[in-house]
Amino acid sequence: MKYNLIYIFMVFTGLSSCKESVRLENTEFIYVNLEEKAAKGNFDDYFSTSKIIPLETKDGSIIGNIDRMSLYNDKIFILDKQSNSVLIFNNHGKFISKIQSLGKGPEEYDSLTDFAVDEEKEQIILYSDRPYKLLIYNFDGKFIEEKRLNNLYFNVGFANSKILLLNKYIKRKYLLFERELDSDDEKGFIRTNDKDKFFNDFGGMGTPNIIKNNNIHISFPYSEIVYEYSEDAIDPKYYIDFGKYKMPNEIYKKRKDYSSIIDYSKENNYGFGISNFRENDDYITFNFYYTMLVIYSKKTKKTERISLLINDEDSIPFYNYFAHDGGNNKLISIYPAPSFKRQMSTYKEEKEPWKKVPNNIKKIAEQISETDNPLLVVYTFKNEDFN
Repeated sequence: MKYNLIYIFMVFTGLSSCKESVRLENTEFIYVNLEEKAAKGNFDDYFSTSKIIPLETKDGSIIGNIDRMSLYNDKIFILDKQSNSVLIFNNHGKFISKIQSLGKGPEEYDSLTDFAVDEEKEQIILYSDRPYKLLIYNFDGKFIEEKRLNNLYFNVGFANSKILLLNKYIKRKYLLFERELDSDDEKGFIRTNDKDKFFNDFGGMGTPNIIKNNNIHISFPYSEIVYEYSEDAIDPKYYIDFGKYKMPNEIYKKRKDYSSIIDYSKENNYGFGISNFRENDDYITFNFYYTMLVIYSKKTKKTERISLLINDEDSIPFYNYFAHDGGNNKLISIYPAPSFKRQMSTYKEEKEPWKKVPNNIKKIAEQISETDNPLLVVYTFKNEDFN
């Protein structure tokens, strides 16, 4: 989509109240049309295959909540903040092991906030906020070492042999810090402003703000700018353009709490609450409040808002999009076991829909209960020809 100089100037001047304006000359604009209702997506337009993975439920593998998910080397790593643990499954959902070391001594922690993966060394880097430290394990869950930190963060990422830490102590000058694992030296990126300070108490609103696939992207639910980290630099890579339905920048000064801002956005159909931003080879996916999924084609530069996505071949409806690390051209939907069981029961009652359900999924429906771990539905994107 083309933008004239007047429009670009309006975007620059309306971004934030910070002293340093964010320059967007090399930023790609992703236009989202909020005047049209979200559509029912066609599975065949974007995906080649889908696969359902029930995460094994047994002693030690029960998941309270999925707060981060990473796919590497045929393993699935899941952060569960409720149990302060990282659970490791194979790519078929079989439980392998769990990292959980609660306590106040060496190699222990009271509270686990996030983790990142070092693909080259095949290590998992856990971040604890009580006490402030990083704990490093191998892919089998064996402890290697720990490193103390001096400040509070709420998201971490790893690239170029460096750890990225998203700042929770908002009085510091920057939102993001980069550091070597073996050094206390930090380099700051993205200067804080009044808007950051206002929204600081709401953290990541349930999803990670740092997502890594081929590159690392950093997003904030109250901002339309998505940053990309590469080679020790962070640049505004994408701008989510809601047109005239962009949330007014000064609204946070007129509302006293977060819930009233959400209500205001819904009442006026403003685009707000961007989360789950993830880029693969051909597509960008994300969502925002009252939109289940947005898919942007990097080839056609077209964006589609999707309210429902059903694959007729397996009859499994798209349930809850959650951006994961790694896995390249995949998209994951988290399907709670109770919802899956109810859907299968509905198909059985109607009989004809039940005939369309593949036998392997019927078998899964028979084997799991409503109290089991959630199921993952893994979609594989089609490769678009850019030639």
